[in-house]
Amino acid sequence: MKSGKLAIEDIEKKVLVTGGAGFIGSRLVRALLERGCRVKVLDYRHGPFEGKKNRNLEFIGIGRDDMHGGMVDKSIVEQAVEDVNVIYHLAINWNGHTWRHTLPLADLFDINVRSTLNLLEAARSQGVRHFLFSGSCAVYGESKSMVVDEEAACKPEIWDGDPGRAYGILKLIIEKLCLLYYHQHGLPVTVFRIEFVFSGNEALPSKRFIENVRRGETIEVIEGDGYASIHIDEVVEAFLLAALNKNACGQIFNLSNPATYISYSELYQLLIQLTNSESEVEIVKDSVRLSIGPKRYLYLLSTDKIQRTLGWKPQKTKEDLKKAIVQSVKQ
Repeated sequence: MKSGKLAIEDIEKKVLVTGGAGFIGSRLVRALLERGCRVKVLDYRHGPFEGKKNRNLEFIGIGRDDMHGGMVDKSIVEQAVEDVNVIYHLAINWNGHTWRHTLPLADLFDINVRSTLNLLEAARSQGVRHFLFSGSCAVYGESKSMVVDEEAACKPEIWDGDPGRAYGILKLIIEKLCLLYYHQHGLPVTVFRIEFVFSGNEALPSKRFIENVRRGETIEVIEGDGYASIHIDEVVEAFLLAALNKNACGQIFNLSNPATYISYSELYQLLIQLTNSESEVEIVKDSVRLSIGPKRYLYLLSTDKIQRTLGWKPQKTKEDLKKAIVQSVKQ
C-alpha cells in the first residue's frame, strides 16, 4: 500500500482529531505525529497517551462528562478549532465495543448532533481547509444487492443486527449535516462509511460470538452469511490520503476490504476450536429459523470509488483477520 501522502508543508497550522484517544483516533494521531504534524486532540480522556509527553500533541476537553463539556461546549470547541487547518471528526458518544449505551437515546442524539453542529460551525467560521468525518456502513441497513456502493439507498431504520437501528440513523444524520455544510457553506468535507475495523488484538465485532460458544449450545447460522472488515491501519491510510485532496471534497467513500470476508460458520468453528467449546454449528437456509444472533443481511461494500479517486487499496487478507481473532481470544 502507498504511504500516506499528507504533505507536511500543506499543514500550515495544526490538525484536530476529535475522539483522538479512541481506537481509530489514537492510531491516526500517532500517524500524524510521525509525519511531523502538530496535533490537537479533543477528547475527555488521554487514553493510550496517558503520561506521555510530546511537544506536538495538545489535549483539549479532558475531564468532561457525558452531558457537559467537550464538543457540547461551544467555547471548548472554538478553542480546539483555533489555528486548525484539518479536522478529523471521529468522536461519538456511544459504546462501539458492545453497542450498548447507558444514556437514553434522546440524550445520545442530542449530544452527538449538537456537538457536530458546534464543530462544523467553528470549522466554517475559522476557515478550516478540510473536514473529514468518520461515518459508518451501518447507514445502509438492509440491502437487496450483493454489492453496495455509495449510491445505494440508506435504510438503517430496518436493520436487525449490530450495531442497531439507532446507531445507523445517528451516523446518517451527522453525515448529512457535514455534507450540508459543504453544499451550503463551501466547507470542504469528506465522509467515510467504515466497515467493522479490526487490529492485531481486537478482531471480533461483538462479544456475542464468544458468549454464544461459551454456552455450549447449538449455534444456528444462515448459509453463506458473514461479514467483511478492514484493518485499522488501512483506515488511517485512507484518512491521510484524503486530507487536503481536492478530489476527496464533497465525496462519500466506502471503507472496507472484501478480501477479509469470513462466514459466521467459519468464524464459529474457529472460536469453538480456540475455546474448547462443546457448541456445534448448524447451517440453516431460512433466516426465520435463526434463533442465535447476530442477524445480518448479506452484502459487501464496493470500494471501487476510493480506489479510483484516491489510489487507496487494502492489502490485508482473511488470514490476517483470522490471526487477529486468535490473538483477541487469547487476550
